[in-house]
Amino acid sequence: MLDIARKALELAVATGVEQAEALAMRTRSTRIRVYQQEVEELASSTGSGVGIRVFRGDSVGFSYTSDLSGDALAAAAREAADNAEVTAGDQFMGLPEPAAGFPELDLYSEKLQQVPLAEKIELTREIERTALERDSRISQVDSATYAEGEGLVAMANSKGFSRQYEENTCYAFLQAIALQDGQMQTGMSFTTGREPGQLEPAACGREAADRAVALLGGSQCESMTCPVVMDPFVSASLIGVIGSALTGEAVQKQRSMFAGLEGQKVAAGIFSITDDGIHPDGMASAPFDGEGVPMGVTELIKDGILQGLLYDTYTGKKDGKPSTGNGIRGSYRSQPHVGATNLRLAGGTASLDQIIAGVDSGFYVMEVSGIHSGTNPVSGDFSVGASGRLIRGGQLAEPVREVTIAGNLMAILKNITVIGNDNRWVPFGGSIHAPSLLIGEMTVSGK
Repeated sequence: MLDIARKALELAVATGVEQAEALAMRTRSTRIRVYQQEVEELASSTGSGVGIRVFRGDSVGFSYTSDLSGDALAAAAREAADNAEVTAGDQFMGLPEPAAGFPELDLYSEKLQQVPLAEKIELTREIERTALERDSRISQVDSATYAEGEGLVAMANSKGFSRQYEENTCYAFLQAIALQDGQMQTGMSFTTGREPGQLEPAACGREAADRAVALLGGSQCESMTCPVVMDPFVSASLIGVIGSALTGEAVQKQRSMFAGLEGQKVAAGIFSITDDGIHPDGMASAPFDGEGVPMGVTELIKDGILQGLLYDTYTGKKDGKPSTGNGIRGSYRSQPHVGATNLRLAGGTASLDQIIAGVDSGFYVMEVSGIHSGTNPVSGDFSVGASGRLIRGGQLAEPVREVTIAGNLMAILKNITVIGNDNRWVPFGGSIHAPSLLIGEMTVSGK
């Protein structure tokens, strides 16, 4: 693919533009869904293409094609150059300067392709079977799913950048359904890796079943203000919202509660979060970003103090700062934009059991709904639906559902009193490494 990227770059430069860049990608994916031990869906896809970005003065033009022939690449290059002629100029547009070095990462496992399809199907069946056998109240599994993907990414630009890398990932998940006395509850779990041998299907099935059963019999509790424990699934959702507010673009557009707070205390002293684009287990890791800038580790909040923001080349220039390697690009069909890679919240020393044991009266949150629509990124006001278990005398008590937890994100961050040691990767809503959290006080609205 690197030869194709270089060819596309050569054709783009020949159009007479000042700067040019070509991103070539080849991808393959497989998805298996099992229902009642039968394969309900088996789908595979492959794809490839090239995205060409050119700069004429301070105007950018973009085009892409899935046809890798020379004629198609030439046509895409001409179209990108033509688009730059009519696009409004912006003084901050342009390619990044060449970097001196790039991280060496091992993001590809040969085993992903070596494992026979039959074993992947059996893995998916094991997840469903384990969930159904875990508890008699598990009536069915919505579907057990295994998915894998791999990609070869190559990029070249007119400032001398020319590199490629290969990566792959796989994951499996299911949603178990528990039924008792006419009430139905669901529980989800997942497992991630770079090849099937790294997945834990039995543990995944057990966890989904246990989470569904734990919520059976739930009802609204009395409204109260109390300590709130968030499990890693929930804290990952919270961190995802916080991460989206920690970009240069969000602050520049006045869409972030962190605007103007660099160097100031924004969270409890035990709270530290980084954007780690090179972690070996991170599903968003890569040696370079969607602009050819080396990826790395960026401290966002350290010991409660806001250290900085995430930048791509464009938003970095606007603030007079270098790119942090966060030019995100999900496909050759799109231009880069600033965003988080792998968000990692530093774990603490307490287990989840120890955290709960330390709460006399509180609420253990296992699920939240509407977290993005229920959060104001500017004011930080936060109000979402929640389900979980009450905590009494340091032990889990009756299940609770259809309540609302509310507060202000900045106040919540400053009121984190304990961070768990149970960090796990959560692949939904981004790639987030999150532990359990104890918030000193939040409002729980019930009946």
